[in-house]
Amino acid sequence: MAKAQLRRTLHIIAALLIIALVVGLYKAKSDAQRTQAHVNELTREIGDTEAEMRRLRAEVAGLETPERVEELAEEKLGMSVGSEGRALPEDAIDRRLPAPRESGEN
Repeated sequence: MAKAQLRRTLHIIAALLIIALVVGLYKAKSDAQRTQAHVNELTREIGDTEAEMRRLRAEVAGLETPERVEELAEEKLGMSVGSEGRALPEDAIDRRLPAPRESGEN
């Protein structure tokens, strides 16, 4: 009878071990699915962020074009490219520039 009791005890322990392994496997699989869903969400967010960065870079490039800067300078400041050099007479340019320095002076 002792052998039968030992065998029954081992079967119960084995069954409990199998149940524990099944529950652990189910939990691990469930955690892996949640993690994969989170990774997919982060990947989508990264793609959206990169697309937004490309859009903003294109917008900045458009705003920094020389034509637009010239247009704004003329519109807001009343300046056009080369207009200051053409508008100043030669003696006015001389007055605006600093006097030449002598070579021995620091």
